Amino acid sequence: MKNIKLLLIVFIGFSAVLCAQTKKATNSLLWEISGNGLKMPSYLFGTHHLIGAKFADTMKVLQEKLKSADAVVGEIVMDSTTQTKMAPFLVMKNNTLDSLFTKAEYKEIENYFKSKQPGFELKQLNNFKPAMVAIMMMLFESPDMLKDIGEGIDDSFQKYAKKNGKSLYGLETAEYQGALLFDSDLQKQKKALLKSIREVDKSKQKMEELKTYYIAQDIDKLTELFKIEDEESKEFMTELLKNRNNRWLDQLPAMMQKQSLFVAVGAGHLVGNEGLIKGLQAKGYNLKPVATN
Repeated sequence: MKNIKLLLIVFIGFSAVLCAQTKKATNSLLWEISGNGLKMPSYLFGTHHLIGAKFADTMKVLQEKLKSADAVVGEIVMDSTTQTKMAPFLVMKNNTLDSLFTKAEYKEIENYFKSKQPGFELKQLNNFKPAMVAIMMMLFESPDMLKDIGEGIDDSFQKYAKKNGKSLYGLETAEYQGALLFDSDLQKQKKALLKSIREVDKSKQKMEELKTYYIAQDIDKLTELFKIEDEESKEFMTELLKNRNNRWLDQLPAMMQKQSLFVAVGAGHLVGNEGLIKGLQAKGYNLKPVATN
């Protein structure tokens, strides 16, 4: 797996079709942060971890704001050590898929993969956790996504920072993300994987809707899509979005006081009542959408 970071983010999920429409003023992925004693504005941009950097390259204003910032901030700092740090979280200790699942369940999973790639043997993945198998399943569903992505948006911002002598910070560690995505109870992961297999068309549709709304920069639609409807995933999604947002909101004020930041995190973290936009407003900052072209 040449890019574990890319694989991880499929689990959170985005995807699909560009729809031509006029964006409302508030429907921007880029927000200016000012006020509350800041000497210089910072910028908050919602990324899509499975869209190529070319999407951001076309946004002239976005590139200007990135250039004007003193530092780039991402969810984690992505470098040559990221894969090594995350790899241990992907595999099971003292367990295997053929032991965790019943024979019938194991066969069901294997049949799914064989339907996508004849001759596939699930034993190749026998030591991986079910959550990792679920990610690989989504990659099988969206092969064109990986073929077209090239360099991702998040990575491109960080490479720009390194190349241009800007400071680069991560809001959390690679180890934390690895634990978040893969250290949950194996029985819960097992149940989630089987559900994904059985409801693959539904999951794929949601991925497609997410990319459509993202490219259209439709904040209202993204907000609706990120509402937690499934009680089974509520605990995970609370940690994935709400709790992480709160920790980031504790870190950002001091960072913005020192430097002008360009903060690039998944778009799901911006939206909703518990998102970063409303969270920063509650702390007294002014947030203004910025037209990106």
